[in-house]
Amino acid sequence: MASAFGETPLGLASEIKNLAAILTRKLPLKVPRYQRPYTWTEREVRRLIQDLRRAYERKTAFYFIGQIVLVKNRGRLEISDGQQRLATLTMIVAYVRDRLPHRAKHYQQLIMLDGEPRLYLRDDDTNFYRGYVQEPGQMAELAKLPETGIDSKDMLANAAQTIADELGNADDRELDNFLSFIVRCSTLNVVDADERGSAATVYNTVNDRGLELSAADNLKCDLLESSGLTPEEADAAARKWEEHEDKLGRTAFAKLLAMMPFLLTGEQLLSPGDLVTFRDQVNRAGGVRKFLFDQLPRYAFALRSIFNCTVDAGPASADVNRRIKMMKQVEEWDWAPAAITFLAEHSGQHERTRRFFQALDRFTFACELSVIDNRLQEGRYAKAVKFGGDDRVLYGSANSKGALELTEGEHLKMIARLNKSAKRDRSRRLLLMRLEAAMPGGSLIGMTDDATVEHILPKAGGAWWNDRFPDKRLRDDAANVLGNLILVTHDQNELADVKDYGAKRKIFFNTPGAPIHALTKDIANIDDWTLDAIEARTERLVRILCTDWDMIRGGGASQAA
Repeated sequence: MASAFGETPLGLASEIKNLAAILTRKLPLKVPRYQRPYTWTEREVRRLIQDLRRAYERKTAFYFIGQIVLVKNRGRLEISDGQQRLATLTMIVAYVRDRLPHRAKHYQQLIMLDGEPRLYLRDDDTNFYRGYVQEPGQMAELAKLPETGIDSKDMLANAAQTIADELGNADDRELDNFLSFIVRCSTLNVVDADERGSAATVYNTVNDRGLELSAADNLKCDLLESSGLTPEEADAAARKWEEHEDKLGRTAFAKLLAMMPFLLTGEQLLSPGDLVTFRDQVNRAGGVRKFLFDQLPRYAFALRSIFNCTVDAGPASADVNRRIKMMKQVEEWDWAPAAITFLAEHSGQHERTRRFFQALDRFTFACELSVIDNRLQEGRYAKAVKFGGDDRVLYGSANSKGALELTEGEHLKMIARLNKSAKRDRSRRLLLMRLEAAMPGGSLIGMTDDATVEHILPKAGGAWWNDRFPDKRLRDDAANVLGNLILVTHDQNELADVKDYGAKRKIFFNTPGAPIHALTKDIANIDDWTLDAIEARTERLVRILCTDWDMIRGGGASQAA
């Protein structure tokens, strides 16, 4: 509406739409080449489906998924933000379409129009996505697709398998009703921009400085006003609040607040910023006064010690902080609430702290390596939060396994994962960094450090290497196992390329100024790089990791399975 101060600038519009309205817009949706590929793991896909199912079972009028940002460009709408959700939701529609042939035509109109896709992924994945997802009848094949070695395609296949796992037990009528709810009641805030600069500004503003901070301020106001404190006490609480906020930083402090109900009661908020439920859980945990003057300070201090790796565990301090440093490299911090709660309640018990963080470290990497069933992870972490003072719940007894202990099957799977070729770059690098931290004299390396994975036997082979490893299948497998890997700088990695073993060793050990990590020193006495050398080194390195995680049983790592 026009006013004395002018109208809202043109070129930017925002509107709440349901999924059906978004997918059936006149212009097709396109993921531009500058965007990252599909990256959602089983965890994100399963969480989305479970959140939608909870909303469906509660018969909510709508379920708000978030915001997407679209930019008009050459007759298409480029997705500046939101491709992971839209790609996954389209796959859910495709799964139900294939399960319900009598409803296939009805749901296919959300996926394609006149033979053309409603959604185009990046150019590298467009044909793959169309062939397996958008064309009818192929979702089951995608779920069974063997590993391709291409991250985006493997992630799409994993997503298809997760969707099948989550929805496989639903009967036809229930499945149809559930999908009808999703396309009708799943809502998003759609921001349309006429040019990319505007879209980027919206995206960065919302993600960097909006929702979490206002939620924190709202909580502060609500708790102080409803606490029954005297004006002097409320002022003191407000000053303490601001002190913790300054020390942690506003973003980290807002995240701590969002976790607090879970930390105090082991139960998640059903929706972020739910003030009524937040206050109810604070009251259940002892009341607002206790929260403001006792619990919040202790939990904030615990989070600071985790951020700074300064946990005081007496003689075990170095070991505990080493494990925390490496857990912080894992992309999802699902381990953090259990760590915060334990430190807030039990940090003075040094041996218990050492044991707890060894178990949490092992469990965290078991989750990262997909050893723990994704559907069980949240519940077991919640037990670690709620019963951090009960060793029987954490570590088990004669009659039951503990929340942080691996079952026999998980133990076997963990050993198998460590011995198996790792083909995802990030997972391979993370595991190698964790191994480096377990080596005698090893370094504590972060994901932002100049440390890249060097395949001594190159993944692509090479004339010198192909002569010594003529079987391509064995060469491909051997190239990715732990025993063939070291950590070097980016420049060293570029120089080594596909050079012969002798030339590579000179680069690894004689590059001025480059660190020589423990993993690299480990090959110093290996004069010839053979399949036997790789296998022997793999067994030795797996044993080192298993020892660090207290997984050695009987005769050693190879026999622990």
